[in-house]
Amino acid sequence: MTFRLSAGAAVLEVDPDDGGRWTSLLVDGLELLSGSAVGAVPTGVQHGCFVMAPYAGRLGRGRLVHQGRSFALPVDAPPHAIHGHVFDVPWSVDGPGVLTARLGAPWPFAGTVTQELALHPDRLDVRVVLRAAEQMPAVLGLHPWFPRRLARGEDVELRFEPLQMYAQHDDALPTGELVAPTGGPYDDCFVGTAAAPRLVWPGALELTITSSADHWVVFDKLPDVVCVEPQTGPPDAVALGRAEVVAAGGELALEVSFAWS
Repeated sequence: MTFRLSAGAAVLEVDPDDGGRWTSLLVDGLELLSGSAVGAVPTGVQHGCFVMAPYAGRLGRGRLVHQGRSFALPVDAPPHAIHGHVFDVPWSVDGPGVLTARLGAPWPFAGTVTQELALHPDRLDVRVVLRAAEQMPAVLGLHPWFPRRLARGEDVELRFEPLQMYAQHDDALPTGELVAPTGGPYDDCFVGTAAAPRLVWPGALELTITSSADHWVVFDKLPDVVCVEPQTGPPDAVALGRAEVVAAGGELALEVSFAWS
């Protein structure tokens, strides 16, 4: 069952049973999240906005290696695993705007992931925290699907000025090499920006995204949607040695703000 947060002309709806997913973000009557399933991506990651944990993006061949131990994880975006293990499990509601999911099989390390949502008339502030019961490698991210066109105004313009991007293998995994950004369309990971990413729907609304982390994945290869995903590390981060190793009893956090005008 969904719950709702309201502040001024903004309304956020969240479905704890659907992976803690934000199913709707209305601002002045404009829906800022796509509620429709889109093709060419795995079922369960096609709409709204969801937390990616304990890894974000693709995990190469579903293979995780940590401290000399190898684990096989489900390949749900062949030939890779994708977006972690909390987007398709129920979350508990711990308080107003606070939800928690437990990490467990098929992920081999115990812990929890909490999202704390604070809605204001001009922005949505989000804090995602992974708490490790045992040591684990981790990356956190948010995956919003934005529609290219709102109920009024023109098609979205993505104002994005990345400083570097990851080169990719033919299988869409990053090589680990950072290169100068190229032109889109993108299904790519970037590091650093000259300014906070903005989505501008001329004649309707402008959305600015700020993050405590410096990694961003942009996906804009489909005709009706655009994704701008803040992350604490790149896809396949464990294999690249760029995941955070969170100690038992430790935490990894990601803070993101979506501000509109």
